[in-house]
Amino acid sequence: MVTLSQALMIALDRHQAGRVAEAEDIYRRILGADPEYADAMQLLGVLAAQTGRLEEAGRLLRLAVALRPDGVAGLSNLAGVAQSAGDAGPAARLYGRALRLMPELADAHAGRCAALRRLERNGEALAASGRALALAPDHAAALANRAAVLLSCGDPPAAERCARRALRLTGGATTPAWATIRTTAHATLAAALAARRCWAAAEAAARDALAAGHDTGEAWEVLGAALAKLGRFAEALDAFAAAERLRPGSSLWAARGTALVAMARPAEASEDFARALAERPQDAGLHWNLGFARLMAGDYAAGWPEFDWRRQDDRAEPPWRRFSQPTWRGEPLAGRTILLHAEQGLGDTLQFLRYVPLVAALGGRVVLEVQRPLLALAAGLAAGLEGVAQVIARGDPLPPFDLECPLMSLPRAFGTVLADVPATTPYLRPDPQRLERWRLRLAPEAGRELRVGLVWAGNPRFPGDDQRSPRLAGLRALLEVPGCRFYGLQMGEGRADLDGAALPAGFTDLGPEIADFADTAAIMAGLDLVVSSCTGPAHLAGALGRPLWLALPFSADWRWLTGRADSPWYPTARLFRQPAPGDWGAVAGRMAAELAEAAQRFRPSPKREQS
Repeated sequence: MVTLSQALMIALDRHQAGRVAEAEDIYRRILGADPEYADAMQLLGVLAAQTGRLEEAGRLLRLAVALRPDGVAGLSNLAGVAQSAGDAGPAARLYGRALRLMPELADAHAGRCAALRRLERNGEALAASGRALALAPDHAAALANRAAVLLSCGDPPAAERCARRALRLTGGATTPAWATIRTTAHATLAAALAARRCWAAAEAAARDALAAGHDTGEAWEVLGAALAKLGRFAEALDAFAAAERLRPGSSLWAARGTALVAMARPAEASEDFARALAERPQDAGLHWNLGFARLMAGDYAAGWPEFDWRRQDDRAEPPWRRFSQPTWRGEPLAGRTILLHAEQGLGDTLQFLRYVPLVAALGGRVVLEVQRPLLALAAGLAAGLEGVAQVIARGDPLPPFDLECPLMSLPRAFGTVLADVPATTPYLRPDPQRLERWRLRLAPEAGRELRVGLVWAGNPRFPGDDQRSPRLAGLRALLEVPGCRFYGLQMGEGRADLDGAALPAGFTDLGPEIADFADTAAIMAGLDLVVSSCTGPAHLAGALGRPLWLALPFSADWRWLTGRADSPWYPTARLFRQPAPGDWGAVAGRMAAELAEAAQRFRPSPKREQS
């Protein structure tokens, strides 16, 4: 006659072999014979959880724990059921109880990691996954859960590595537990790739997650974000609709808002960001995104206050500077000293230096701090400007001051709206000595040609630079236009595009001769036109009042608005926008056609021969 212990072993063997109906029948027979058989109760609870009957699983496992309070397996499995039901707090406590009884239980450490991540206790979650992996270096669940925590901590490369390792370990496993690990790893991999802006790979990983059974709002969100960045807008909106059916909430609205910005639909994006903020009102990043979208839509009055939240975002790299002095909001200065300081890119500083004379006229004492490459230009702006007491480079010791204000917060302080942007140019001027030196260097030859400066790339460390920078190849069509002489003004890593490039005789690379932006300003003063991507030199040309043609991506930065060929910030600028994401060929083609017409008009007409 088979004993209950032998029957339990038979049931467990069939359970592990996937013959769940037979296993369940035997477990129930055992419990019919002995209703307090804790091991059978516990294993039947596990089977119920694996077949999706979470409520029944919880009831059975609670009974098992009541029958054997020191049963580590029962506690750990009950924690897993609580976690599957979305009860992360009870799950973390139950895992903790199990681990106090058996600290070497790697499964419980791995499960506790996932519960702690849901509770946003990321430091403890990383420690839990670390303990699991110290006990079992190839623990797939610990790796998958650790990947998700690393992503939450802002380390997408490490998250990707962990997720890929988990997927290699799970392989083609078909058991429910392994399938859950695999689908979690797929979803995390997709999100990590999206965070790294690897959009095609993120799409593939999100589709893998969905195919593997991870049909969740999170997977559809990542897919929607990736498709939006790839320019497949209709598919992206369908993916977000699927996500909303499964998991509406702030995460979805934030992700869709970002995608709508990529679609150049900022008004709709603003609505989604506002919905997300209703649930997360103190999320500085969301406020910043809402500000970006409103400014992009031209709603400056509502946009500047939200944009100012950027300084509260603790996730920013590098961190925002903190001052003990109060921030100026436009109140009378009454003789006080105010520090105006640069905060982001060189182009941002160049754009908002226009406000320095306005602040100086209010009766205070201005200390202006800029990035070192802009020091000479800023000093030229301040020379003879009453009220500007000192111009210093970022990193130099700060003199005493009473108030501070970032240059990019000055539009809010002055209440700037679209109709009254202070757009009088030039507000920057080249140094006279440098101007003379470069005038001789660029002296027109006989049969004068149109002189065109060319910039094709921005800072590659700027998020999205791959989308905003056409590179030299993207603007190549311009170099074929006759009647023009081109001058390369490109600095930085974008100069690598010149290596091995076949360039026409009419192209002169000035990069090696340019010491700083003051040199660039003097060069631009001697050119007939500057053609640039969305980067610092474009702002310099606009600030100098030079003719500027700006090559813009489909969804450009907020300052260029949408659907306009002109700029309220730079009256001498013309905007050439991509008709579809990534289509630099169309931009270069339009520019080349118009440049050919300009060169033809520019070329002197031949004199008539005397008869």
